[in-house]
Amino acid sequence: MLRAVKIRLYPNETQKDYISNLLGSYRKVYNLSLGYKVDMYKLSGETANMKSIGNEFHNNWSKSEEYFYLAEHNTKVMKQAIINMLDSYKRFFVNGNGFPKFKSKHDNNQSCRFPSEAISKKNDYESGKLTLIKQLKNIKFKSSDKYKSYLNKHKTNIKSATLTKTKSDKYFLSILVDGDLMRSKSQPKNHFIGLDLGIKDFIVDSNGNSIENIKIKRNNQKKLAKLHRELSRKQKGSKNKDKVRVKLARFYEKLNNKKENYLHYITNQLLDENQVIAIEDLNVKGMMKNHNLAKSIQELSLYGFKSKLIYKAEWYGNHIVQVDRFFPSSKLCSVCGHKNNKLELKDREWTCPDCKTKHDRDKNAATNIENEGKRLYKEIIPIRCGKLTPLESNSIESQ
Repeated sequence: MLRAVKIRLYPNETQKDYISNLLGSYRKVYNLSLGYKVDMYKLSGETANMKSIGNEFHNNWSKSEEYFYLAEHNTKVMKQAIINMLDSYKRFFVNGNGFPKFKSKHDNNQSCRFPSEAISKKNDYESGKLTLIKQLKNIKFKSSDKYKSYLNKHKTNIKSATLTKTKSDKYFLSILVDGDLMRSKSQPKNHFIGLDLGIKDFIVDSNGNSIENIKIKRNNQKKLAKLHRELSRKQKGSKNKDKVRVKLARFYEKLNNKKENYLHYITNQLLDENQVIAIEDLNVKGMMKNHNLAKSIQELSLYGFKSKLIYKAEWYGNHIVQVDRFFPSSKLCSVCGHKNNKLELKDREWTCPDCKTKHDRDKNAATNIENEGKRLYKEIIPIRCGKLTPLESNSIESQ
């Protein structure tokens, strides 16, 4: 099972200088490869592949006086830039992602990838130091003892490592390992549950429990505004402006880390307690077009929450059922099935005109999502996002 282990690096000044040069060279190879591929298609209609771009790198770029610095770095690492560019190109055509963009030294994060051949197999991760290539030996790093032990156990199964320099001048290494799970999975107490995602409460489940929206940015809006004003007043290009830039970047990083930690905590809790989870296949991009709600929706990280829930469900053997985005979960009465077409977004409670049941909007929606999820699960309908593996049908019929 592939999973990434992220650790923080503490390079010395010499190593920092080399990393800066390496990231710049990696970025240059990516941009040259992208430019070469685009130009070749415009001139001849041919599509440049790994072999043709690799030959261009060996025969021209690495030997030219203009790009002499490319020859100073590990060739296997430089070729990863070409592979990354081709992968971005492929995702553009297959998944409809945006067309690959030229990288800039002003991007938020600078990164490069080391293939498994460029990572020393003799690393003793328990020592708190690691070696990547010969120019980057004995780099100090910090991580939990659990991560150190895990890396030592599976160091022969390391597939790649991505080194990242953040805008806050911190260095991280994300190591992709083919290993086992790092945490034991508890036995879920609930077989099936439905989740309604919202703004007032982040999550309301079909059992009536709610998880709050921590509003991480709105609760820190004053400090963010103060730091932005401070940054705008500093002279462009000055050291003071750079200090404030790093200070602002670190504060954003702190807020983002809090949010990510909160999402991991919620997803772990949901998967520990429930075997099958039904959620709505929300159109987040479309929801962002509502300018009254866009800021709140962006702050929630709905896509990040859903992606974490899906990949962790695959790890631990849980199942995710996604209900169609057009399913009227809020408007249906969960008792008799009456559809209330007059329901508006401001209506947090409503009474069914047929059975006279009083509904809390979010709890009712979660119950409808659970019921629809059970129907889809029972019929084993393919879901667009995430894998659906049926359990024994008896366990559903007993609900």
